[in-house]
Amino acid sequence: MRLQKSIIFVVLLLACTLSHKAYAQPLNPLITFSVESCTLDEALEKMFAEYGLNVAFSKPELSKIRIEGYSCSYKSVEEVLSDLLQGTDYGFKKVGKQYVIRKNLPIMPEEPVNQEPAIIPPEEVVVQKTDVMVSKAADTVRIIDTVKLIRTVMRYDTVIQVETKHDTVYEVKYKGVEFPWPSFKDNGWFVSPSLIISGLGMKYGFSEMENPVQIAPISAYSIGLDGGYKYNRLSFGMSLAYRSLKYSFSFDRTFVDGDYYVNDTLDTYYVVHPAGDTTFQYILDSTYIPLTTTNFAYRDVNRIDYLSVGLFASVDFVKLDYFRMFAKAGISADFPLACSGSCFVAETPYHKDITKDQTESVRLTWFGGLGFGFKVGNHFELVPEVHYKQMVGSPYRAGFPMDMRLRFWDFRLGLSYYF
Repeated sequence: MRLQKSIIFVVLLLACTLSHKAYAQPLNPLITFSVESCTLDEALEKMFAEYGLNVAFSKPELSKIRIEGYSCSYKSVEEVLSDLLQGTDYGFKKVGKQYVIRKNLPIMPEEPVNQEPAIIPPEEVVVQKTDVMVSKAADTVRIIDTVKLIRTVMRYDTVIQVETKHDTVYEVKYKGVEFPWPSFKDNGWFVSPSLIISGLGMKYGFSEMENPVQIAPISAYSIGLDGGYKYNRLSFGMSLAYRSLKYSFSFDRTFVDGDYYVNDTLDTYYVVHPAGDTTFQYILDSTYIPLTTTNFAYRDVNRIDYLSVGLFASVDFVKLDYFRMFAKAGISADFPLACSGSCFVAETPYHKDITKDQTESVRLTWFGGLGFGFKVGNHFELVPEVHYKQMVGSPYRAGFPMDMRLRFWDFRLGLSYYF
């Protein structure tokens, strides 16, 4: 008898302990959550990102509802969802480990019932059945939540109305990581200041067959301002730029003279023979001319500055929300502003200064290339471009001792502002 009482006491003690532990488990954990003013779908996505809570909702519907800033500490998930959905037409329901956000069911007005003393008063029975179907296909989670509302009015044991109500079918599609890109203005009138660094290339030739002159490109840079109009993928406008070109001019020329003997006559006499002939005799001497070497060497940096006025057009062949890639082409008229340096001549000292009068008054330059546009602000766009340019004809007038052809590889970095 004592053994049986001991066993019963141990069993009751274990039952109380297990029951207390089960009761103490946090079925609904407390969370701390805060969000600034945003749409309701963004707030729910932040809750999923911070606590891993599975919340199913319709993003197109909830993105139209905006909430003010919200903050709480140590509240249950149901309390936080109730606070966020307060004042909206939406509620939530927990299905397993998932919370489903749905529109609240409309309240059906009660139909008036004629009270007759001999008839049993109507009775309303509501049976709610939940049918949850979860199917996963690729990155889409499809949840169907069906609620059946059965209203049975008993009147002489006759069922006069059976109504079935289906909830909305929600589809939640995971799109990966999304960046909240702001809206950009990328159409209309724009201006674009720019800095252009060029790789200068040239071909040259001289009117003389033998010429020791060496020409080498040094540098080329430009400062420009573009302005125009952009409509969808097409842009066109005008450009104004200051361009400076530099190249080296050098030559080495050596002349050698002497290293030979020169004969000189010191005196002359003659002899008359009996036969009447006369023989002339010369007293000669030779002089050595020493070897003489003369070297002409010259170095200079030639420079030409231009004012360029041009037209351009571009078309976008890749266009995204925040990035675009385009092809660009144009032509410009180059007017010389200043010219300095030296050129080769055939007479000693074999060089002379270049003047602006020796350059052509205007030259055409065509270009083509590719560019990229990166949105960096609501009205601003960073625009790096790469161009190939070539000047038509020589920069110097006819009669200049050197014929030159100029070509460039331009790297342009601009910042466009859309009005």
